[in-house]
Amino acid sequence: MKVERQRARRDEDKEARRRVLLDAARARFERMSYGDVRMVDVAEDAGLAKGTAFFYFPTKEGLFLALLEELLAGWLNVLDGELEAGGRWSPARVARLFAQTLVERPALSRLLTVLSTVLEHNVDEAQVLRFKQMLLERLGRTGALLERRLDLLAGDGARLLLRIDAVIIGLRQLADAPPAAAAVLARPEMEPLRVDFARELEIVLIMLFAGMSR
Repeated sequence: MKVERQRARRDEDKEARRRVLLDAARARFERMSYGDVRMVDVAEDAGLAKGTAFFYFPTKEGLFLALLEELLAGWLNVLDGELEAGGRWSPARVARLFAQTLVERPALSRLLTVLSTVLEHNVDEAQVLRFKQMLLERLGRTGALLERRLDLLAGDGARLLLRIDAVIIGLRQLADAPPAAAAVLARPEMEPLRVDFARELEIVLIMLFAGMSR
């Protein structure tokens, strides 16, 4: 029994360190760009040695892929809880749900923009496999709820979520202009080129949902 308690305590300690690293990474990412976040700073914020941080997450990409997995699962949990409500939904209602919940989670949409170009590089195949398996299972579950609420053709729900992902990435990148571009876009004559992420996302999703609904 003593050995089991010691093992359980060690597991708890490991999970606690992993948790504090993820929280520190998220806090830094919410204040700065991904490129400006350094593992040494995350470790310091977490109160851990740099070597300890790399023991739990051998690369910065691996740390942020784990963070994205957590944020994505949390968002899908919220969507599932809302979509469990029975009856047929209008495309506008579903679009508002997606837009509002994403606006409340800026770190999630920002991380999605660097998933395939950054986060899935410099990580081992096992971590990518775990992430993709989670994604496959969760998109199937949420997609099935979307099919019922929007009366979509059977089997289109998961594919629809992938299309939504592409929309999120594109609009997030357009909305988050770098400093020089943001300064230019602030000029009155540049108003047609400015992108309000929440507003445009809702409009595009209404169009997408309406087009796929029967």
